[in-house]
Amino acid sequence: MQAWVKQKEAITGFWTKLTINQKVFFGAGILLIAIISVFLISQASKPDLVPLYTNLNPQDAAAVTEYLKEKKIDYQLSNEGSTILVPAPQKYQLRLDLASEGLPKGGSVGFELFNQTRFGETESERRIRYLVALQGELERTIRKLEAVEDARIHIVIPEPSLFIEKEKNATAAVLLKLKPGRNLQNHQIAGIMHLVSSGVEGLKPENVTVVNTLGTILSEDLEDAQETARTARLTAHQIQIERDFEQQLEKSLQSMLERIVGQGKAVVRASASLDFDRVEIRKEDFGDKAIRSQQIKEESSSAENVAPEGEPGAGGNIPTYEQPEGQGTGRYQKTEKITNYELDKQEEYRLVAPGQIKQLSVSVVVDGQLDLQQQGEIEGLVAAAAGIRPERGDNLTVTSMSFNTSWARELKKEMAAAQRRHQLVTYGIIAGALLGGFILVGLVLRRRRPQTEVDYLAGSRMTVEEALATQEPELTEEEKERIRILEQIQKLVRQSPKDIAQLLKTWLTEESR
Repeated sequence: MQAWVKQKEAITGFWTKLTINQKVFFGAGILLIAIISVFLISQASKPDLVPLYTNLNPQDAAAVTEYLKEKKIDYQLSNEGSTILVPAPQKYQLRLDLASEGLPKGGSVGFELFNQTRFGETESERRIRYLVALQGELERTIRKLEAVEDARIHIVIPEPSLFIEKEKNATAAVLLKLKPGRNLQNHQIAGIMHLVSSGVEGLKPENVTVVNTLGTILSEDLEDAQETARTARLTAHQIQIERDFEQQLEKSLQSMLERIVGQGKAVVRASASLDFDRVEIRKEDFGDKAIRSQQIKEESSSAENVAPEGEPGAGGNIPTYEQPEGQGTGRYQKTEKITNYELDKQEEYRLVAPGQIKQLSVSVVVDGQLDLQQQGEIEGLVAAAAGIRPERGDNLTVTSMSFNTSWARELKKEMAAAQRRHQLVTYGIIAGALLGGFILVGLVLRRRRPQTEVDYLAGSRMTVEEALATQEPELTEEEKERIRILEQIQKLVRQSPKDIAQLLKTWLTEESR
């Protein structure tokens, strides 16, 4: 109790010592701390909300929120109601539960329309429901495309007619809303047209119109553009085949001629025109007539005319009618002849593959001068190797003239000068390395003999024994051997510097190889 009283007195004394401004700042600070604490506590108590679905249309957003209300799950709407936020731990389970309920539907109604049977429904109403469901299913499929944000499809299927000439083709219109910054290529538009036509009976791809939200007809002149692109690809492929054939022929002919006239003394150029038409040939030959079978049928008859007896007929009933007198005997003969001939028939069906040579032109230039005999021999060799056929219009030209080789000489001079510069640089590097080695050895020896200085490069030279005598006894055998080698190198450099230079040049040549 006394401790509490003391604390109270201390707080009261502290408060009374404060000025008015200090009391205002102190109170404001306490109030600010309280507000921040309440805000942090309230934020910490709220669940972490994450997007369940984004970019929902109003119908799907209403259906999803109705489901969340029934399950008493907290949620929030954002982005003008197109995004639904739910607690993070429940996100994936809610997606599975909504998928089992068929939500979201993507703004389209599919074949779930037929889940319930409607009594008293007419055939026309059922046909309309089927058309609406088919449109919805196609819209859902097109929305799966990466560049498509939303899609609407309208299909028109005309009523069947009893007369074929009065029947109309089915048509369809597709409205696409693309994602920002995305465009559809021609092959993608063609894919959408074929997708819709394949899903509707009797609908042809050319009767499908694709339009974007800007009102641009994407399917207009698509067939012509595809045909142009296909033709361009085919033409480029054919040109590449011709170039490959020409290069292969040039390489083959030039390798043959260089064996005869020498390396680099022949130039060959070829120009080929290939036939890429695919031809089908059907031929029928009929031989001479030969009798296969013969049938002869003959008929003959004879009869004698006798006047009829009695009074039947018009003669007995009409008094003024006179009966004709009887005629003599008559003969009837008929001959029928049927002859079947054997026809010799020979049928030939041949498919000519594209790529045959229509015309070939080859030009050959040989360095130097050729006489008529040599030129004729080369023409014969090239014509045989290239398959030159004059009746086809092929051309072959063989010419001899002197080649301009000044560029080769200049290139050779430049290469020689570059090689000399490289050698000089290499010699300089080696000479510098040797000089540096000499200096380094001298410095090492001086450090080991601080009182005795031996100059191996001075005028009067010391012998090996003198040099060893001036050294201190602590030198090892390896150091003594190094001194002997150094002295021998110095003697060789003084006595025969040209031989040393030639030796270094030989070493450099071997290293460059």
